[in-house]
Amino acid sequence: MADYFFQMSRVVCPQAPLWSDFDPMVVPGVLEWMIVLERQSPTLEGHVVRLMGESVKKVFGANLTGKTLSASLSDKDLARRQQDLNAVAEARQPSFHVSEVPLKEREFITIYRGCFPFCDEKGDIIRLVIVAAPASSA
Repeated sequence: MADYFFQMSRVVCPQAPLWSDFDPMVVPGVLEWMIVLERQSPTLEGHVVRLMGESVKKVFGANLTGKTLSASLSDKDLARRQQDLNAVAEARQPSFHVSEVPLKEREFITIYRGCFPFCDEKGDIIRLVIVAAPASSA
């Protein structure tokens, strides 16, 4: 995914490619590990899960499609997740982390995560594609 992201053209945003140029079939191996967030605002309520790959659903133990991050994550560490997403959107550059994901009513899960920003024709970051896999699978 990182190779594909860095090879995509930058037409409107100098650092982030257009969402309309993203073709998930170019990176079919990551589809099952992908989460697509629609970014409506910098708040956690403004980040809505639009797509969640099958392997990510299994790791998280739930299908969060259609839910906001504030409704999906536990109350612990929400501010840090919001800061992480906003930092990617502001920098317009991907981030890569090993992190713990706090889920409501479940234990923390350690994952490898890449977060990739995409803009619209106005230059606003409107989608974040997160590729996440459990650290135990590596």
